[in-house]
Amino acid sequence: MTRKSPEAIVKSLLDMLAGFPSFFLDVIQHSDLPTVTLAPLMFRVPWDLLLNDMYKDNITVAGDAMHPTTPDLGQGGCSSLEDAVVLARHIGNSFILNGKIDSRALKGYVKERRFRACLLITLSYLSGRVQQGGSGRFMKFLRDRVFYKFFGLLAGNVVNHDCGKLPSMLLTSEERNTKKLE
Repeated sequence: MTRKSPEAIVKSLLDMLAGFPSFFLDVIQHSDLPTVTLAPLMFRVPWDLLLNDMYKDNITVAGDAMHPTTPDLGQGGCSSLEDAVVLARHIGNSFILNGKIDSRALKGYVKERRFRACLLITLSYLSGRVQQGGSGRFMKFLRDRVFYKFFGLLAGNVVNHDCGKLPSMLLTSEERNTKKLE
């Protein structure tokens, strides 16, 4: 991808969106040029999450760094918030039980999020591919007869996700000892 100047990016956007209402065009025209950039959407292959550690010592990844998705699922922001809750739960439990943040907390976070992140990446890719994959007869059949029929069922399972309960400092000593055994 060639690097474009902010002016060229704005001009390109205005050309592409010429038929849009003036309100949208005004927003683009009044963009702060030094802040305008263009970057390609990157794809992380799902097996990258399965086969590699997503943490090292006291560093991990979350949100789009762990599971970049297209907007087809509407789960990008939601899954990033899920990451935050799950990471906070693991760090909080580590702090409560050990008095410090242990690297096992990050290992637990990655282990818990790994398969869900793979699912989100895969569904996002398939959704975008099917919806934007062309107008050929096979793709139309796949999109209209198969994908839309079953996607709602699958998407419902993705949307309804329980991240678990955040830890409380108000655990009894018996609860803390039970947690240490887990």
